[in-house]
Amino acid sequence: MGRTFMLLVVVCIFFFFTVESQAQIVPALYVFGDSFVVSGNDNPLDTDAKANYAPYGIDFPNGPTGRVTNGLTIADFFAQLLGIQVPPPFLLVNATAEKFYEGFNYASGSAGIRSETGTAGQEVTLSMEKQIELFRKTVQEYLPSHFSSAIELKDYLSKSIFLVIIGSNDYSHNYLSTQYNSSRIYNMKQFADLLTYGLEQQLQELYLLGARKFVVFEIDAMGCEPAFLQIEKSNPKCSEKVNSYIGTYNHKLGVMLERVGKAVVNSTFVLAKRYQIMNDLVANPTRYGESSSLPFKNPLH
Repeated sequence: MGRTFMLLVVVCIFFFFTVESQAQIVPALYVFGDSFVVSGNDNPLDTDAKANYAPYGIDFPNGPTGRVTNGLTIADFFAQLLGIQVPPPFLLVNATAEKFYEGFNYASGSAGIRSETGTAGQEVTLSMEKQIELFRKTVQEYLPSHFSSAIELKDYLSKSIFLVIIGSNDYSHNYLSTQYNSSRIYNMKQFADLLTYGLEQQLQELYLLGARKFVVFEIDAMGCEPAFLQIEKSNPKCSEKVNSYIGTYNHKLGVMLERVGKAVVNSTFVLAKRYQIMNDLVANPTRYGESSSLPFKNPLH
């Protein structure tokens, strides 16, 4: 049985590869997740998670793009390294666009593993489940016309990379939010189990649709973000309580990915371990060019 499970640090993941050429390494990159990798899908949605206004996107020639950053996201850099076009946001692209078969970005800023995450106040968001449905539409309706046979399409999907970075909002906009009942229904371990089980089912859905190579990110050290420092009144230290929730989830995520990697045929699962990197930014700021110990400032998930 061909199967692989890998544990890698994010900075090493660029990302399966150490080649710095612009040669195309894989046929496509498909991106699923939240605001860490969103690139415009929220623009047409009824949501406060939009980032289509200044100062977002100030490094782009035409201004804001819908990314929650001044420039490129980690998914964009990933695509550049792979030698393919930056995956366009699915909701903003005409299906006949040139090279759309090199991948899509389905991410939404307030999305979560749980479907209800980010929907308080009747907002619209693309949950992970909805993003998978858009990928299903891609596989069933858009891609077949670009391939001569189902076997050729299957081979293309098996060689493509599937980047998944989600879960932060399930805490910030669900479990840790007074607008939801999750923390009153589940304890820390139960909620982490709920999330990892849900994500496992979603990765299985992608696998059944043809995905074989996955890069799945941990949640970062959210207790070091300004919002939670204020709540815990622990400035300048990180909130140990919040980080304990995240640490529990990340551990269970690693265990789950290892189990799934052993269970499904011809698959590769990479766990991108970003928690410790973000924690180290706070603990050792001088290593990263910062003169004082400041909390890591992270935008909306």
